Amino acid sequence: MLGYFAIHVPDPGRAKDFYHAVFGWTFASNGDYHHIDGSSPAGGITKGEPHTEPHIGPSFVVADIEHSVAEARERGGTAGEPTRSESGWSAHVEDGRGGALELWQPAAGYRDDDPECGIGDLFYFVQPVADDDAKAFHIALLGWELTPGTHENGYNIVNIAPPGGLFVSRPGPTDLYFQVADIENAADRIRAAGGTAGPAQPNQAGSHAACRDDHGIAFSIGSLHKK
Repeated sequence: MLGYFAIHVPDPGRAKDFYHAVFGWTFASNGDYHHIDGSSPAGGITKGEPHTEPHIGPSFVVADIEHSVAEARERGGTAGEPTRSESGWSAHVEDGRGGALELWQPAAGYRDDDPECGIGDLFYFVQPVADDDAKAFHIALLGWELTPGTHENGYNIVNIAPPGGLFVSRPGPTDLYFQVADIENAADRIRAAGGTAGPAQPNQAGSHAACRDDHGIAFSIGSLHKK
């Protein structure tokens, strides 16, 4: 499952203002980390490392991070040594095909097995990978089960929450989708806060739009068909 996401920026205060204006997020701050109140799955904003580009990224849950790190290396990838924090153990992994992901073994009490994925929450993601070898790497490491999607080279991940997809094209950052009640209204808020928002695009579940925040970080917004 996708355990949490983090937004890494040089100016967390500015990012907090942006995302509060767009999604209504409020925060509980602990040093340089600003947890999004009520976010499900969990998320936060943190000060990025020096000389790194602003970015947003998810961390995927694993049961045994030492085992996952060893398996990543055995399958031709690279992996840093796990690091410990209050919320658990984390490791950065690269698939050997230009792709990267973060692994997380939650400490007791930190795993959210049933994320709400409501308005303002992360509710969908797409993981781009370079080729079939990279696809196999992700399947082996994360236990993903795939079914064919609606687009060529696209797949649905059927055993994950929030729902997600995998697209075989080229390596790149995970595309994270945040749910909004109205695409056009949310796009207006993004532009007013200093970001950019593309036109709404229809999809099977509703509609979506590609956006960037005022640090230049790419993300997407989506709304679902009313039932």
